[in-house]
Amino acid sequence: MSTEKDSMLRVRLTKRQSDELDAIIGELQAQMPEASVTTSSIARYALEKYVSDHIAKRDGTKIFIEISTADATEEDIKNLYDLISKLFDETKENYSPMVNYMVGEILEPVMMKMASLMKPKKPEVRDGE
Repeated sequence: MSTEKDSMLRVRLTKRQSDELDAIIGELQAQMPEASVTTSSIARYALEKYVSDHIAKRDGTKIFIEISTADATEEDIKNLYDLISKLFDETKENYSPMVNYMVGEILEPVMMKMASLMKPKKPEVRDGE
């Protein structure tokens, strides 16, 4: 159910962003039917998160890392994944639980993304086969 406020928020989204937003809303509604998830509720949350992340960056209370994998080969990703795994294991053995926790918070999202990039791809169907 789309409200006028929801459609106004979509005006600046690309088609891909709009489709992705629909997918996110669908996922959240399936997981939590009792929660009223709408475009405007997601926009409000995103704005709150943007502001709190901006404050955290400015104050130095959080570390933000953004890495493009656009030019990385599958071999690059696998090597990086192996290296990060070793680093994480090493912090567990040699550093305080707080250092290990922070390293985990930094590396876990990266490792999860890399794991999804390393999943075997479906074989392509070629014409005439």
